[in-house]
Amino acid sequence: MPLLRCNSQLCCNFATVKHDVEMQKLRFLFCALCLMAGGINLLAQDSTAQQRLSGYVMTEMNYGHRHGQAHPTLTDFPHILANATLALGKGWSAVAEVEYERFRDEGAWGDNFRNDYTTNKLYINKKWNGALNVKAGIIDIPVGTTNSGGPALTIYDPLSESTLMPMSWHEGGAAVWGRINRVHYEVGAYVYATAPLKDSRVFGTAVRVGCEPLKGLDLSLSGFYSCSKEGLEQHESTSLMDYDHIYHAAFDFAYLANGWTIDRQLIASNAQDCKAAGLEAGYDVAAWLGLPSCSIIPFTRYDGYFHFNNVFCNKWTAGLNTSLPLGFTFKAEAAWMNPSNTNHTTMVDISIGWQHEF
Repeated sequence: MPLLRCNSQLCCNFATVKHDVEMQKLRFLFCALCLMAGGINLLAQDSTAQQRLSGYVMTEMNYGHRHGQAHPTLTDFPHILANATLALGKGWSAVAEVEYERFRDEGAWGDNFRNDYTTNKLYINKKWNGALNVKAGIIDIPVGTTNSGGPALTIYDPLSESTLMPMSWHEGGAAVWGRINRVHYEVGAYVYATAPLKDSRVFGTAVRVGCEPLKGLDLSLSGFYSCSKEGLEQHESTSLMDYDHIYHAAFDFAYLANGWTIDRQLIASNAQDCKAAGLEAGYDVAAWLGLPSCSIIPFTRYDGYFHFNNVFCNKWTAGLNTSLPLGFTFKAEAAWMNPSNTNHTTMVDISIGWQHEF
C-alpha cells in the first residue's frame, strides 16, 4: 500500500464502481438524516437559541524528491481538508469532513476526481452527557494513532500505520463513545448497504479504549474485525481480497505536554501475519523560547513493517514541523528507507500550508 494519503483504487474496476455507488447511496441517506435532524431541532428550539458552527480549513502544497527513481519528483497540490461541526441543540450535532488531494507522481498528474476526493465523515451525533454519545452516518474508525486523530509530525501518514490500514479510515455505521473521568472509549458497528435493504448487513466492528494516567499522556488499545469482503480496507488492498475475516489490533500512546510530542504505535494483523511499529519524538523550541504564537518542532521518527507481502522495511525520518503566525505552516523532512525487496531510497519533502479555525 502507498505511503501517501490518496484514494488510489487497487482493486478491480467492477468492485470499485460497485463500492462507490454504495457509498454514494450512504452519503445521500445520511445527508438527508442530517438535514432532517437539523430541521426537527430548529423547530423545537426557542427563537432565541443560537446555532453554533465550528471547524477548520487546511490547505497545503508539498514537493518531494525520491533519489534514484525513474521519476524522482512528487508534487502534491492542492491538498484541501475541511471539517465542520454544527450544534443543533438539545445534544444533537452534525459533523462533516471532506478531503481533496491531487498528486503528480510517475511523471503524470492524477486527475481522477473520484480517486482524489473523499468524504471522511458525515454523521449526526446525539450527546446525553460526556460518558454517552451515539453517532451514525459515515463515521471514522479509530484504530491506531492517526485514525483516532492523534499526533503525527510527518508530512504524510506514518508508514507503519498506512501500510497495514487505510488512513482517514471511514465506513457507514454507528458508534457509541464517551469519556468517564480518565477513561475514554468507542464501540462501532459498520454496515454494508445495498439494494434491496433487506440484503444490507453488518460487516465489521471496532473498539477503542484508552486512559490518561498522567496529564498529557494517553494509552490506548484498539481493534477492528471484519467478517466479509466489504468495506474501504478490502476495496483498497488487493493483498486482502483473499481473506473473509480480517482483524487488526493496535496499541498506541501519545504524550503531549511540556513542549514534547512523543507517540508510538504497535500494530498487528492476521492478514499475512503483518506487523508494524512506529515511534516519533519532537520538542517545541518555540515554547522554550517563549514564542506563544508559534510552534517550531524538530523531530525524529522510526517506522517499520514486517511480513507485508513478504517484505520487511525500516524507515528513519528527521524533520521540522512549524506553525507560524496568521495560520501558515512550514514542514520539511528527510528520510531513508530500506525495503528488503529493492534498493534503499533516500527522500526529501517540503510542505507549505495554511490553516484556519472558525
